[in-house]
Amino acid sequence: MALNKNERKGVVTQKMCMNLKIAAYGMIAANMMLLGLNQVVHAAPGNLDSGKAIYMKYCFYCHGKEGKGDGAIAIAVKPKPVDFVNDVERMRRTDAELIRSIEEGIIRDPDSRMYMPAWKDVLSSAERWNVLAYVRAFAAQGGKQSAVNAKAEAAAKGEAKEPISAPDDMVYIPAGACIMGSDKVDTDAMGLRFGSTPYYLNEHPKRTVTLKAYYIDKYEVTNQQYSEFVEAMQGRVRIPAPAYWENGIYAKDQSRFPVHTVHWYAASAYCRWRGKRLPTEAEWEKAARGIDGRDFPWGDEYSPDKANNQSNFGDVVAVGSYEEGKSPYGLYDMTGNVAEWVDAWYKAYPGGESHKDPKYGEHYKVIRGGGWGGMGHYNLPLYYSTTHREKGIPTDAFRDVGFRCAK
Repeated sequence: MALNKNERKGVVTQKMCMNLKIAAYGMIAANMMLLGLNQVVHAAPGNLDSGKAIYMKYCFYCHGKEGKGDGAIAIAVKPKPVDFVNDVERMRRTDAELIRSIEEGIIRDPDSRMYMPAWKDVLSSAERWNVLAYVRAFAAQGGKQSAVNAKAEAAAKGEAKEPISAPDDMVYIPAGACIMGSDKVDTDAMGLRFGSTPYYLNEHPKRTVTLKAYYIDKYEVTNQQYSEFVEAMQGRVRIPAPAYWENGIYAKDQSRFPVHTVHWYAASAYCRWRGKRLPTEAEWEKAARGIDGRDFPWGDEYSPDKANNQSNFGDVVAVGSYEEGKSPYGLYDMTGNVAEWVDAWYKAYPGGESHKDPKYGEHYKVIRGGGWGGMGHYNLPLYYSTTHREKGIPTDAFRDVGFRCAK
């Protein structure tokens, strides 16, 4: 039977689409040959867009956005997540072998903090093949993702002429120089009196740093926001509710209170789930003190009435409760309420290596902004300064430490 004009056009379009798919899989196969992967595998058939969506929904928390096994919670997962890009031996395995591991999952102990279900219980057969196709392509391309929107990329690099609209409850911090650290000296030996090394040494030296433009949350992450994350992770990667929530539920009147008792890895995973990240130490400090190097978010003079510290309520309060304590960029609770995890190992600043703190290295993560609890039963203004640095083991959770996100 002869086809009309529109029908013939549809057949041509279908053939063109099929040819494009064949060409795409041909490119993937060619890349695999260059990597020595052509011996026993083939490019798994599947929808790459669907596979990417599944990967970004379920997999990147462990395997990372670049597929290198370095996701936000990778350190807490045993066995270690697969590095799709560099684990050539594993990626030489047949589709049948790999799809079996996708179906069965890895961590099957329901009592494990990082319990993962068998993917056959979560994903359909088509979805499992789609994610395998995406991982194959991902590995062949070295873990590279598509380029982001040019305007957003320019803003992230600090090259945008004008700030683009800030996401909800985030503040735009423009590119430019700021003062970081301090040259303060513990002339009264307070640190020694309180059983520590002399204060301020880990803040040295005072210096100028230049940052690209970025966004940072106006408020600390709340119980209500974090509960959405805990709920979303059920059946995927188990993120336990904070210990102070009763039966996994926060108190009804504390939805706007900052979440706390959350370890660094869970905080980082939350930010990634939101499409954000933890701020760097320099980003946090600039957002807290502006560009004039002030000692506190509101100025150079300490005021116990402008932040929630130990002399006030003896516990956390709703975020944004201290209007007069805002930073120059309009951020709330950059000191007091809860201290905050940042994305930095506790190390000496460049130029400050003469202070040999035995805890420097990659064992502790940095905590910034004093919490409501001060330091034990001491409540010194220096704990609430914009330059003060604390530290914590990233797998530990603390009653007066929370976080906020950046992007």
